[in-house]
Amino acid sequence: MRPHARVIVVAAEDDFTADLVASRLGRDAFVRLDPGRLREEVLVTGRFTAGAWTAVIDDGHRTATVGPGCAVYWRKPTRPETHTDPDQRWRAHENTTALLGLLRAHPLLWVNDPTVVDASEHKPAQLASAARHGLRVPDTLFTCHPEAARAFVAEHHDRAVVKALTQRHTTFVPTTRIRLTDDLSGIAGTVHYVQALVEDRLFDARVTVVGDRVFTAAIRTNGALDWRTLPPAACDHRPVETPAHIAAACVEHVRDLGLVYAALDFVVTADGWTYLETNCAGEFGWIEALTGVPISAAIAHVLTGDTPDARHTTRGRARM
Repeated sequence: MRPHARVIVVAAEDDFTADLVASRLGRDAFVRLDPGRLREEVLVTGRFTAGAWTAVIDDGHRTATVGPGCAVYWRKPTRPETHTDPDQRWRAHENTTALLGLLRAHPLLWVNDPTVVDASEHKPAQLASAARHGLRVPDTLFTCHPEAARAFVAEHHDRAVVKALTQRHTTFVPTTRIRLTDDLSGIAGTVHYVQALVEDRLFDARVTVVGDRVFTAAIRTNGALDWRTLPPAACDHRPVETPAHIAAACVEHVRDLGLVYAALDFVVTADGWTYLETNCAGEFGWIEALTGVPISAAIAHVLTGDTPDARHTTRGRARM
């Protein structure tokens, strides 16, 4: 008889961040699978009978019966479109769609429901939610009109940046400063995300929210505009205390989006904390490795119901 697990970890096999969380769950507490590259020894079975679904997942080591008391850690499984072989791509789409459907047919605790993550990724909704909960948000423009962009840059005295809304179908696009002397004609035809530049930063801050808990790391870059352009070892990472009103606003913002976990980015100046964006499935492995903040343990506690945070389930759509 295989051990009975109550946590389902959905992640790519080489996902270091998922490994961290799994290592905190206990050997027999979870089943793990990647629907984008489903191994033949992993068995997924669901049946609808007598007006209800039953579903069982066996990963070759442990078994989980999907239902009340079960939790899901959905953490970036292999995307079907990454397969070049059409048959493999089709299988990955079928497996991912079937697994997600079977899981969402039950009242489960999610960290996080990917359908809610998809809805919560939209930056206009994020910025509006952050402002509703009292966070300072920079002046922001979405436009495909070069003259509107020039007017925005002029209004902010040549202090503005342009950002990518997605990184999925291109190489990494960093946050880039733009000036009136730049040729902005290329904006035509594509809606660009333009924002007022927050200058004189003391440090960047990555605020990680897990249920009701907040973990914050200061990231110092020696003047780089976007710390993502640097290897982690080139930045100074330190755990820092989050001001109480910022921490409370972050928790409410994440809950407002319908999430249990999220990573928020801030710029900190002498004038205070300015919110930039929310990464609904953001990485945290390097933050934990460099600062020692126990993010993976907090996620594991939520998944196993060991903390009050586990009351916050995420079924249905994000609140906008």
